[in-house]
Amino acid sequence: MTEPVPAADRRLLERYCRRGDEASFNTFYQSQAPRLWRYLCARGSNPDAAHDLIADAFLRFLQVVCRDPRYPAALLYRIAGNLLTDAWRSQKSSPLQSAADTAVEPAAADSGDDREYLRALMNTLPEYEQNLLLLRYWIGLTHKELAGIVEKPEGTVRDNAPRLCRH
Repeated sequence: MTEPVPAADRRLLERYCRRGDEASFNTFYQSQAPRLWRYLCARGSNPDAAHDLIADAFLRFLQVVCRDPRYPAALLYRIAGNLLTDAWRSQKSSPLQSAADTAVEPAAADSGDDREYLRALMNTLPEYEQNLLLLRYWIGLTHKELAGIVEKPEGTVRDNAPRLCRH
């Protein structure tokens, strides 16, 4: 079964794309920017550079979202991920760090031992799987949104994302 785009996002994008309602975009921005910042920091951006990347990501998002507004979060995170990769390549941002080396902690890990265990587990995974886990379980994106980000079939993402949690 496919997961629909949340009705609230669909309405916001309709208002923005069809009527130019900036308040609708602002609402979308306010809901996504903190999550996007946590994701970028978890992927290795330093916190200050993450703010710049968010600004660039939303600017590019605005330039293309009205062409295909079906999966806005997927589009936004794909743009931000590409910008982060470009920043690493041009050395405008800190070099890639593992999720364990960042100062941003998942809220679900409540003790020091749990955090260390989670860091160790995350470091054993390929970057692709670390991304899926962070986006699904920490940021809260749907499988459909993840599939749009990584440009893989939804079933592949659904099968890979929870693999660590089955053990």
